[in-house]
Amino acid sequence: MYAMKSPRSSWLPRSIFLALLWISCLHSTLLFSSSSWSSTSIFASAAGPAFTDTPRNRIFFWKVTSTTLAPDGVTRPVLLVNEKYPGPKIEVNRGDFVTVVVQNALDVPTSFHWHGLTMKGDPWYDGVPGMNQCPIPPGTNFTYAFGTDDIVGTHWWHAHFENQYIDGLVGAIIIRDPPETDPFLHAYDEERTIILSDWFHETTGAILPRYLSPESHGMDPVPNSGLINGKSIFNCANVLGDLPCAEAERAVVHFVPNRRYRLRIINTGAATPFMFSIDNHTLQVIEADGTNLNPFMVDSLPINAGQRYSVIVASNQDVHNYWIRAEMGTTCLPPTLTNLDPVILGEVRYQGAGAATPTTQGRFVPTPPQKGQPMQVNPAFTEACADLDLNLLHPLDPQPVLEPITNSVLIKISFKKNQTDNIVRAFMNDITYSGNPWNPTIVQNLQPMPVYDINQHVMKIERRNAIVQIILDNSLGGEHPFHLHGHVFQVIAQGVGVYEEGKTPINTVNPMRRDTATVPRHGFVVIRFKADNPGVWALHCHIEWHVTTGLVMQFVELPDDLRAMGMPKHVAKLCEAGPPKGFKEHTGFVAPPLQAPPKKEH
Repeated sequence: MYAMKSPRSSWLPRSIFLALLWISCLHSTLLFSSSSWSSTSIFASAAGPAFTDTPRNRIFFWKVTSTTLAPDGVTRPVLLVNEKYPGPKIEVNRGDFVTVVVQNALDVPTSFHWHGLTMKGDPWYDGVPGMNQCPIPPGTNFTYAFGTDDIVGTHWWHAHFENQYIDGLVGAIIIRDPPETDPFLHAYDEERTIILSDWFHETTGAILPRYLSPESHGMDPVPNSGLINGKSIFNCANVLGDLPCAEAERAVVHFVPNRRYRLRIINTGAATPFMFSIDNHTLQVIEADGTNLNPFMVDSLPINAGQRYSVIVASNQDVHNYWIRAEMGTTCLPPTLTNLDPVILGEVRYQGAGAATPTTQGRFVPTPPQKGQPMQVNPAFTEACADLDLNLLHPLDPQPVLEPITNSVLIKISFKKNQTDNIVRAFMNDITYSGNPWNPTIVQNLQPMPVYDINQHVMKIERRNAIVQIILDNSLGGEHPFHLHGHVFQVIAQGVGVYEEGKTPINTVNPMRRDTATVPRHGFVVIRFKADNPGVWALHCHIEWHVTTGLVMQFVELPDDLRAMGMPKHVAKLCEAGPPKGFKEHTGFVAPPLQAPPKKEH
């Protein structure tokens, strides 16, 4: 039943053996190495792994723990991988095998998803409890192993269990094109990775009970702050409650004059869209969600939760220091009294300019927030709630539109109170998702005639190479960045109003390809993908609060082929543990009492 029949069966056992061998040999120097969150800048330039004639098995050792940190000066409990926030970067070359050995040192389960990777041939490593795997029990190890043959570009990893990524479990994935096929090899001199996050001064364990109550009326939690690469400065006078607060620091990017920098920008936020810019500099957009683009210029870049962009910035301005701005789309968030300062700042420091604080001006200078007062809304932020104009996004490698359509599905998004508990839930076609993390769909599919519960919201795709069209219809006032696992889809149409087949204009010439697209408020998005990847693949809103309330469905793609692939024994073994004693879903990260944060290394 659980015999491995994947096309990668020739290398997977070897990778696991190597990982176990390396654990025993390098126990003290790799897997459990201590590294302060601030001691090594993620902005540091790195050449990445050297290209080799044959693919390499790149092995990463992770230890998942909890501690306290103060990324913006306010101390709170966090979850970390290898004691870093953001977590360690996975950087490999296309075609490499990736092995990640996870030691779960938490007292709760966990799991990890590789956002943007299609996981072809490796569907049980997609990391979604209740769909692809059972969660990793506390106090145990688990090995993820997957290929990168069909994907390049800027991606990210995050926990996919109980909202844990909001509490710190995020990091970048960079998959490089070989030099002979990299269209931008000579377009820039250096690169940096920039991770944007909204940030809460409470853990999800404190937030979720309020959110999942009748009193919230379904209003999403609003962040207290935002971070650029895990850093920002919060005004301690505006802290709500008695949380410890101290001096913090902003993220810094170092530029050498007259060079070109590729910035790989990732929005790892729970909900917030950002508008990214650098004062006095323009951004040349060259990549979105791993798809290389015909380059175009913008002054500022809207980026929604789960999305990634690469831009090239020329350091051709006067030798001064300049503000980096990650401005939150506050019009996309509910009104709040969290004293949120919506303009998150970092610094570009030119070589020769010293460390003086920038004095440059952005397009919006809000009044500093006052304790107990609502945040000031930027009138120019309406566009931050939507994606970059679809008419600007043209893949550099053109591909024809997927047709003819064999499956077309209209999905209506709604929110309404559950009649049994009076809590507002999210619905897709009047179904709110609820799955059992310890009885995942992929295990159920091993049976010849599986029967799924209606709230698993399963849609089967049984015809190989079927062209599936999904019409996401959103008549509500909020936007929803939707992510599809297992595929890079084509964006056929996106706009405000109601999509009408045959009437609404669609893009049939080299449509944009990505994995996360935003359904605008009172609008729609239409996507297509080819059913050529056996697996169980989630389609969900990447506003993490909406995942919790059920804005999720799943495709069981080519179920017979998937059943014939079987399942690795160590994946199946995860389900033997069952839930920890007293486990209750949607309770989030319940932290121990606060301790002082660790001292920063210099």
